[in-house]
Amino acid sequence: MVYDCTYELNGWEFQLLVVVYSLESYSSKEAAPPKPSKTVLPVLSAASSSSSSRRSSGRNQGVHELSACEQLTVELVRHEDSWPFMKLVSKTQVPDYYDIIRKPIALSTIREKVNNCEYQTAGEYISDVELMFSNCLQYNPRQTNEAKAGVRLQQFFHSELSRLGLRERCSAPPAKRSRQ
Repeated sequence: MVYDCTYELNGWEFQLLVVVYSLESYSSKEAAPPKPSKTVLPVLSAASSSSSSRRSSGRNQGVHELSACEQLTVELVRHEDSWPFMKLVSKTQVPDYYDIIRKPIALSTIREKVNNCEYQTAGEYISDVELMFSNCLQYNPRQTNEAKAGVRLQQFFHSELSRLGLRERCSAPPAKRSRQ
């Protein structure tokens, strides 16, 4: 799988080509995965700051923060308490969910937005993850396994934000009260 993102840093535009190989596809007796055919070179662009579809940041840290968000998404998906958040809630299996939750989001949606370079800032990313937890606690009563997993995963998320120095980017509203 290949992801192609462009970042702006100090007036320079950088193209980042990320090639992801599934290690399960290669046994130890087979040849190593092929090397990517493209190379990543900095590109100076006078019009780069006007492009709204590109990741950009006025701070030097912007690119590093978004890279940290990409890694954090992988850690969230791999976490043992991620199971309620992997996919959007099914309308057929939980018909009233969309009557209660107005902005549904799941880790699959967040991962897709990260991969497609749709987040401009770490704050946008953090807001989506916090929305996911808020939705969980709004819909699920606190004693359910889903709510308990949500609280544990949110605690993990907050500890990772602090470890990565991104905690100050968090501007999410307080979590809504769960249904009784």
